[in-house]
Amino acid sequence: MPDNYETCAGCQSLITDREYLTCFSCKRAYDLICANVSQQRFYSTLTGEHRQAWRCVCCISKMPKSDNTNTPVRGVSDGVGHRSDERAIINRGAAACNLTQHLDDSSALNDTVEMTDMQSFMLEARQWREEMKAARVQLEIFNTVVARLTERLEESDRKQDQLQKRVDILENQVAELSTNKDISLQVTIENLKAELNDRDQDLLGNDLEITNIPEEKGENLVHLVSSIADKLAVDLTEQNIVSVSRVGRSFEGDGAAQRPRPIVVRVSRRAVRDQLLHSARVRRGATTEGTGLPMPHRRFYINERLTKTNRQLFRRARDLGKSHNWRYVWTKDGKIFVRQHTGSDSPRHRIRCEQDLTKIFGA
Repeated sequence: MPDNYETCAGCQSLITDREYLTCFSCKRAYDLICANVSQQRFYSTLTGEHRQAWRCVCCISKMPKSDNTNTPVRGVSDGVGHRSDERAIINRGAAACNLTQHLDDSSALNDTVEMTDMQSFMLEARQWREEMKAARVQLEIFNTVVARLTERLEESDRKQDQLQKRVDILENQVAELSTNKDISLQVTIENLKAELNDRDQDLLGNDLEITNIPEEKGENLVHLVSSIADKLAVDLTEQNIVSVSRVGRSFEGDGAAQRPRPIVVRVSRRAVRDQLLHSARVRRGATTEGTGLPMPHRRFYINERLTKTNRQLFRRARDLGKSHNWRYVWTKDGKIFVRQHTGSDSPRHRIRCEQDLTKIFGA
């Protein structure tokens, strides 16, 4: 076989092995199937001379017929017709021989095709069986991998559940700690506010607040406070007065006559302040008559001076006491007290913050 692959002149496919024959006449190559030669015949019967003298079917069909007139087939008669009959008989015999040879060749070709098909089928069956074995092995590997992945996923789910439980426990603990811290912080803040308020109230221990005194321009507040003290039968000299002034927002127009600002007085000694408070409670209902103030005479009030927080709490305590029919709401030394009624069965309560109001009077 040459270096380059031959092409079969019958099926036009490449011949990749040595099993082929070359026509002696046309020099074209044919594989064993197209040459109608079995492998057994090719290797056992055909010799080198037979292979070199082999001709294809096309070349055999093109060869001229030989003259068989001298063949003694039947008796010879005179004339042309006798020769024609002999030639016809010879042709029929040759045709019969050719047909017989053709049938033998076709049978051999069919056997070769059937054998080739059987070999191809067996080869495909083997390949299919090998592929099935490989697919089975791959399927087993895949099942093993899936089983391992399933185990890992289950383990991961268990770990995640455990972590979630731990996180929930920690969150609950943090929430409890935060709540406790918030509560403790609120309590601490409220206590600090109460202590600061008590200190501020102690700084106002010598102060008094006189309300409902008409306000005039150019008024002498020291003389006015002294006149009010004389009205209450208390000896209050100018030396006992540390400071006196009106506090709060000033009003103009008609509002000035209706809402005069309170007068804040700081005395030198707490005993003088207590004496003024006691006289004001004894002479409850005293008016500005005889103090040198113009008419109409008004009723004035003397109370302890409270911080802003205590003043708001005192106002709230009076409102709640009135709505709940509590009889006594008062202040003493800057402290706010409430009592429902007289008697030992009604204790005294001190008010320091809004929570105390809620505990005593309810929400």
